[in-house]
Amino acid sequence: MDIKIRRMEMKDIDAVCKMEEDAFSMPWHKESFIEMVNNPDALYLTAECDDCVTPVGCAGFIRVLDEGNICNIVVSREHRRLGIGNRLVRSMIDIGREEYGIKAFTLEVRVSNSPAIRLYENLGFVNEGIRPGFYDRPKEDAYIYWLRF
Repeated sequence: MDIKIRRMEMKDIDAVCKMEEDAFSMPWHKESFIEMVNNPDALYLTAECDDCVTPVGCAGFIRVLDEGNICNIVVSREHRRLGIGNRLVRSMIDIGREEYGIKAFTLEVRVSNSPAIRLYENLGFVNEGIRPGFYDRPKEDAYIYWLRF
């Protein structure tokens, strides 16, 4: 399967929202993604496969000074465990460093999300703390991960 990573466009937002709704108990709203696509301090990427008509993954961050706060990473259920999340995050990191001057990335992840935790740790992210009760539906703590250069 050939995967192409590119910047998210307005035409991708409905498909990205559907992936979020399918994956998360508290998905982002369409308006939030519209805001990110138009925000010069945000980078959102999508993954496309050669035989799909809509994106199969999305990842994005917001720049705050020289740090990238990773807000979203999602891959459609039928395309998980194919390395798409890894490709999205690597591309986001590379572009963030080259084009946005990012020196560190941070994110929160549910303590129960073992697949995501494995992905982040394999990419060099380090668990540096916990945010008690960060998530709702269900209520759950979040690990705080950092990748510093």
